[in-house]
Amino acid sequence: MGGKLSSSFEFFNSKFEFGVKFLGRALANVRQLRGIAAAENLKAVAEDTGLHYMGTIPKDPFDLFKNWHGQQTQNNLSANALCLSTCSKSGYVTSRTLILRRLDDDGFVIMTDNRSKKSRQLEENPNVAMNFLWIKEDPNGLLLSRQVRAEGSIKQLVEDEWIDIYEREPLFCKIRALVCHQGTKIEWQDLKDSHDNTLKKWQHGELVMEKPNHVVAYKMFPTMMEFYEAYGSKIADRVMFLKQGEDWISNRIAA
Repeated sequence: MGGKLSSSFEFFNSKFEFGVKFLGRALANVRQLRGIAAAENLKAVAEDTGLHYMGTIPKDPFDLFKNWHGQQTQNNLSANALCLSTCSKSGYVTSRTLILRRLDDDGFVIMTDNRSKKSRQLEENPNVAMNFLWIKEDPNGLLLSRQVRAEGSIKQLVEDEWIDIYEREPLFCKIRALVCHQGTKIEWQDLKDSHDNTLKKWQHGELVMEKPNHVVAYKMFPTMMEFYEAYGSKIADRVMFLKQGEDWISNRIAA
């Protein structure tokens, strides 16, 4: 009888020890999970947030634009790409990416084909909008995002005001101006043949790459310029300039 009790006690004791160990492991796992959750909560609390501040704003928006544009150029990034939005007289809006050909103290100069849809819309409605978007990563892996929006009117420039821009164009751009009727239907091989023949004539000195009459330049004169700058996970800073007479009035606005 005593042997049976001893065996039963040993069996019960082993099961009890197993249960204690199992419960201990379970509690340890719970504490570990709680620790992970606490760490995640702490991470969320410690995550960078706040309001970004771009600093003192100059009185002239072109001074700020030149500063940002210069920084973008120094970083070997595409600083001159812009989105131009035009609108027909019937209210049909079109957007496309162009290249900023020249930055003046009072406006933005672009170049295009006056047989294009954009030129037709510009003739119907000179009110346009431009958008520049610049994004780069800093050494800490944080993104600095900058956007400049401009709204205003546009006018065609006389040739003497911008012919130097065309003269600096690379060869492929000058050939494109001669062989491409922008926006029209083409057969690829026909266009390729026209390109090759034009190039061959130029190489043999039979052709001078003069500017064709349909290549024109426009200048956009903004009456509104808006600067948006965001850094990391902070809420962006945003400043709007409105032109009143010869002066610019600036205000910070919510992102």
